[in-house]
Amino acid sequence: MENSVQPILLDPKLPRQKEEILRLRELPYVVVVDQIESQVKDLIKAGSPSISFSPEELAKKAKEFFQKVDRETYGLWVYYPWKNHLVHILPEEDFIRIRTIRNNYKITPQEHEFLAGKKIGIVGLSVGQSIALAMALERSCGEMRLADFDTLELSNLNRLKAGVTSLGLEKVVIAAREISEIDPYLNLTLFREGVTEQNIDDFFTENGKLDLVIDECDSLDMKILLREKAKFYGIPVLMDTSDRGMLDVERFDLEPNRPIFHGLMGNIDLNSLKNLTTQQKVGIGLKITGTDTLSPRMKASLLEVGQTISSWPQLASAVFLGGASVAHVGRKLLLGDPVKSGRYYVDLDEIVHLETLEEIKIPELKNVQNGDFKAAVPDDILPSGYLPTEKELEEMISFANLAPSGGNVQPWIWVLDQRGVLHLFHDKVRSYSLLDYKGTGSLIAFGAALENLRIFCGKHGIEIEVISQIKEFDDDLIASVRFASKQNQSLDIPHLDLYEGAGLRCTNRKNPKRKLLDDDQLEAILSFVDSEEMSLDFLTEEKDLEKLSEVLGGMDRMRLFHEQGLQDFIHEVRWNDKEARETKDGIDLATLELSGAERAAMGLLKDPRTVKFFRKFLMGYGLTKISHSTLMASSAIFLLQSKKYTPESILEAGKILQRIWIKANMMGIAFQPVTASLFIFQRVKRENDHGFEERETQLIAEHYKALKKLYGVKDGMEEIFMFRLNFAGEPSMRSYRRDVSETLIKLG
Repeated sequence: MENSVQPILLDPKLPRQKEEILRLRELPYVVVVDQIESQVKDLIKAGSPSISFSPEELAKKAKEFFQKVDRETYGLWVYYPWKNHLVHILPEEDFIRIRTIRNNYKITPQEHEFLAGKKIGIVGLSVGQSIALAMALERSCGEMRLADFDTLELSNLNRLKAGVTSLGLEKVVIAAREISEIDPYLNLTLFREGVTEQNIDDFFTENGKLDLVIDECDSLDMKILLREKAKFYGIPVLMDTSDRGMLDVERFDLEPNRPIFHGLMGNIDLNSLKNLTTQQKVGIGLKITGTDTLSPRMKASLLEVGQTISSWPQLASAVFLGGASVAHVGRKLLLGDPVKSGRYYVDLDEIVHLETLEEIKIPELKNVQNGDFKAAVPDDILPSGYLPTEKELEEMISFANLAPSGGNVQPWIWVLDQRGVLHLFHDKVRSYSLLDYKGTGSLIAFGAALENLRIFCGKHGIEIEVISQIKEFDDDLIASVRFASKQNQSLDIPHLDLYEGAGLRCTNRKNPKRKLLDDDQLEAILSFVDSEEMSLDFLTEEKDLEKLSEVLGGMDRMRLFHEQGLQDFIHEVRWNDKEARETKDGIDLATLELSGAERAAMGLLKDPRTVKFFRKFLMGYGLTKISHSTLMASSAIFLLQSKKYTPESILEAGKILQRIWIKANMMGIAFQPVTASLFIFQRVKRENDHGFEERETQLIAEHYKALKKLYGVKDGMEEIFMFRLNFAGEPSMRSYRRDVSETLIKLG
């Protein structure tokens, strides 16, 4: 009897069935439930609603009823083989009337009669079970087709109405049995293998076309196929998502040309949706649901899929709310009420104002402002011996501005004074961020820009004198460039060969199959660090990269946990091509080389409440996935160290890094900075008011200790910059650059 589903209806008026009833009643293991008098009393009360019967009067009426009607042949007996119960019930019409009498007049008798002719199909019985039970309880249809191939697992018991005694049992069987015990007269048709391409037409049309389809399945390709068939047959579709009470209504019966999922999926190839990983399902699922409309906790949960949880979460309260919503709207739709296509929300957190993850108040930048660059131009430098032409100056600055910068903020302002001297200033409004600690991130960019300018001038025969101006961290004036003379040929300067590669230089975040650098390539990279003040170390062993990924991934979490760090992230990413083209700065999302699922997950971080939730519970391990993928596809991860932590030493590091970067790209080797953690380490190490909570500070200290151990950092050395090299081919997209006119000021 383990796989039995349908109850057995036995009519005592029929001799053979009466014999079966008597046989079953004699079996010692069969529980007989004969409460027919109680049901008849309900029938009597329903027939005279204006009379208030006393118990004695009601008992007398019931006795009179059975004097006219043979008790033994009245009604039907229902045998439930899966629990060995034999139950005596009213005849069908009376049973339905009494069972649903408390619906009147929320649902009128006439409406019940109309609904009895309706057929609904439910696909997916995890969420669908609550919908099926609600609609069965209300008796919103006469036939219900249930489809699911899956069996009950322990992890389903957070939201399914079942118990441990049903583990391993088919979900569709559990739902069918529950409904049959509520109403054995309700017609159930089960698709125990689920809906497939082979049986989907039978599901829609066998023994009469469905009037409503309810989609609660997990399979994306089946969701699409269900809607395509619903469009073909002109059948409406409802779907609940168990987050914020989101209900989808698609009236294909009224709008046969309506795009499925409201057009959110665009053009869909069914074959591409088969055999997806959980992460890929999340990404495509986010196209359907959208990211902006998800609750903060769901956004946080989706970023944990594949990290600390195996699938997206569903709560019983949300599932039951969805069951109520679909049952209510489905009944209204079947009755012909004007239910329109669209997306609707029954968000209890908003309705009852329960959500405590309020919007983060992002710190304002009101205390960050630039000085008066014009007034700060020094007057103690000899005039330039050569004045570059307008064209030369524009090309020179354009070439210098090809330098990299943290977050691609391009934090430079160039000022050409009346004496032909070019001055480099720090645009602090652009660069202000958690990672630009003491302006060190910008100093690396300035070093790279000055190196570009030196190479450009050498190529074009312009002899220059670069005068370092910065004395303290956060000084506005970085350096001054005096043009000494102009020759008709290139100058003999170090690293002039890098000129041709400066335009090739870019960040490449692709993660191809790992390939190691050979000895010659390693030597070429290491040769650029020829100062006793600096060293360049690297990791290549996979076990070391695994450990390093824990450090860098953990620090990615710490950055986003910090309110300023989160603001920086949200503001520096250009979330679409339009934003990237308009600003010509920031990190174009296209340059992150993310899969569709990763891009969708990244979009979840635009809501600060998501990260606030992570921070509150010290979660967010899904934020580490990109770092792990980056490191494990690397040929090597390099760490540049310095004996000094001064503005001059970091400026010099920027020049060295620019040479390495250009040379690597010229050799066909991709370069990507992975240095954010170092700026945070320095901030926490040197500042008391760093903005991290105590437990976060402890984690940061542990990560810092692990990093130093991995690289064998000696006492007295300062970690300045980290980068990875690998063989990634051409990037899909290069970052934009601001126009020279936005970065150059010429004093008249």
